[in-house]
Amino acid sequence: MRITRKEFMASAAAFAVSPMLAEDGRKLKTPLMLDTKRMAIWDGPGIRTTFFVKGCPLKCIWCHNPESIKSEAQWARFQHLCKHHEKCTMDESTCPTRALKLYGKPMTIDDIVAKALEDKPFYDESGGGVTLSGGEPLFFWEWAAGLFKAFKAAGLHTCLDTSLYAPPAAIDAMLPVTDMWLPDYKADDDSLHVKYTGVSNKIVRRNLERLVAAKAKMEVRCLVVPGCTDGEEVSARHAYLKSIGIPEASIVDLKYYDYARSKYLALGMKDTMPPNR
Repeated sequence: MRITRKEFMASAAAFAVSPMLAEDGRKLKTPLMLDTKRMAIWDGPGIRTTFFVKGCPLKCIWCHNPESIKSEAQWARFQHLCKHHEKCTMDESTCPTRALKLYGKPMTIDDIVAKALEDKPFYDESGGGVTLSGGEPLFFWEWAAGLFKAFKAAGLHTCLDTSLYAPPAAIDAMLPVTDMWLPDYKADDDSLHVKYTGVSNKIVRRNLERLVAAKAKMEVRCLVVPGCTDGEEVSARHAYLKSIGIPEASIVDLKYYDYARSKYLALGMKDTMPPNR
């Protein structure tokens, strides 16, 4: 579904004045949604629907979804598609070449659950379900816990794709409603982790160990970025993960691709381009 700038501003304003509230009445940090991927087969077991939130506290130099870093909505202009029409309205719905794209649109929890249930027969047949990704879902952990409670009430299997850069309360809130965790372990050397993501890995390690102690089901993803997290970093990550009780079969090395370069340019992020493949 396409949305005009006017429609977006109206819906975003309505979303802002009708925030989700915690049980104690506090206003929750609530994300804009970035995308919905149906029939996903790489984001957990079976056939799944993956929902992407917008907003992340990390600044990974290789980020495959740079549009997910900032929490606020962003317009992107893909110059290779733009025909520079003299009457350009900066309106996604009327751009004939689809050179304009709006990243970040409001969705309520009820809307998300309804969208997920559209493919429930496929989940039931394949052992699939729903996955929350981003961005960083735990950046909005109270909201995410509420969403997962709604998913579980609807009989859906839940997966969480996360960097695990979050406070202990976030892990405690998500454990009862998360069937499978898909954490990233970006770098074992803390100095490299800081260099390439902007934050220390100490919080990530603490949360990994918390998940192991809780006997949470997980598959840890280790992205292998040439010149950044390859070589000895690969074996170091495996060694640490196995040392805390994660079996080798639950550790997956992922190959890096630089397919996101056009998105960096479209968003005007020329000074933060990802490494070449």
